[in-house]
Amino acid sequence: MINPKLLFLPVLFCYMKSIAQPQPLPSSVYEWKMMPVEKSGGVERRHYFNWPTKTLQNFEIEVIDIQSENNRKITEIASDTEKLILVKNGTLSLSSQQGDQILSARSIALVHPGEKLSIYNAGKSPTSFFLIQWKIETFSEYRPRSSGKSIQVFDYQKLDYKENPKGGRRNVMEAATQTLHELEMHITTLLEGEKSHDPHVHPDEEIIVVLQGEVEEMINGTPYRLGPGSVIFLSSMDPHGIRNVGKGACEYYAIRWTVKD
Repeated sequence: MINPKLLFLPVLFCYMKSIAQPQPLPSSVYEWKMMPVEKSGGVERRHYFNWPTKTLQNFEIEVIDIQSENNRKITEIASDTEKLILVKNGTLSLSSQQGDQILSARSIALVHPGEKLSIYNAGKSPTSFFLIQWKIETFSEYRPRSSGKSIQVFDYQKLDYKENPKGGRRNVMEAATQTLHELEMHITTLLEGEKSHDPHVHPDEEIIVVLQGEVEEMINGTPYRLGPGSVIFLSSMDPHGIRNVGKGACEYYAIRWTVKD
């Protein structure tokens, strides 16, 4: 007869291993004004989160402000992650093996893993940008489908703006990346008092980055009011909806992704 105590040991091990694993990041909001600031040598950093999600092995978002012209270069950018660089304000220069590329305010760049990157403040005034990074466990299965470039830049000024009764929309991209089955990004403009849609759900995970104005995000029946620079993380299948609750138009990035099953 098998000793029941011997059966208990692997069960206990599995349980201890499971509780040691961090729980996936839940739907959450990060108000720009409430984020603590780390200052060092003319550079300010606001760390939003650094945590796994349901689909990503790790997901990290921070905002980096380059305040001083004497410290205009940022070099400590990890090369083992896929990342988005979104300019909040000012002008950035991305220096890589592809050469130098300029990003103006509200423009965004997709940087594939393995790319060594230096980031400069390309203007005379302070600039800030979102650094959005992620890893998945089996990224080697994927290759870019839309472009062979290791850095893809999407210039805000060149994106086609399509008006609608609620405001307008700029489509940025909808394609596979080196690590993601699909990455979809667009910029929504909502007129004062308008909502994008009623609360809904989808299997994709998503972030909202508020560029302008004030929004109210409804998550699981609870409203959250957020201003420019704020970030919203929406976990899979959580009911959510957004509306403009400020004066004038608001604008925000909506970024959604899926990974291979």
